[in-house]
Amino acid sequence: MIVMTGDMADNSSQAIGRLTDLCRRLCRRYPIYYVVGNHEQCLKGNGQKELLKNLKGMGVMVLDNSWRTISRGGASIKIYGLATPMIYYKDRLREYKRGVSLSKKDVERFLGKADLSCFQILLAHNPLYYPSYRDWGADLTFSGHIHGGIIRIPGLGGLLSPDMTFFPKYDGGYFEEKGRHLVVSRGLGNHFLIRVMNPPELVAVTLGSCHK
Repeated sequence: MIVMTGDMADNSSQAIGRLTDLCRRLCRRYPIYYVVGNHEQCLKGNGQKELLKNLKGMGVMVLDNSWRTISRGGASIKIYGLATPMIYYKDRLREYKRGVSLSKKDVERFLGKADLSCFQILLAHNPLYYPSYRDWGADLTFSGHIHGGIIRIPGLGGLLSPDMTFFPKYDGGYFEEKGRHLVVSRGLGNHFLIRVMNPPELVAVTLGSCHK
């Protein structure tokens, strides 16, 4: 399956057309699960509404604070999508508000209680709040947003996050905390500045069963 964790389209002239064309071709071969990022939420006019309507019409499963069950070989997992409101992005160049944080209770308010009877995948664009996702019950979280920190410094990691924080903890790659897992893609594109020692990437993850 393909998961898209947001910021797949913005207000540039050809972005929406390219995304819908890409999804139309991919949907012929793979199930696609999609959650919006901050750029989709900032589309002009009815842009976000129309984009998501088109994606749903071609078979993309848009997870707007909702979930789906995936079953295979007698086992099931749940895949959730968290559409994080813009207030939680802490953009100092726009509507940054000090003291705002996304808690475990907030995640539960958006998604409901976690179903701890099965393996749970969470799509959440912004990895800043990973401890809340983890404590809510997500076994595996997929995120993006940080663009790998834009400029990567050997031994130190990514330099800058979109909220203008230096050396963000979850800048890109794989993280494990308290037996739960986070994968942050550095993404294929960039919205500002120039990537340095930070090549674009597609992430492939294989899920396997663990027998004790």
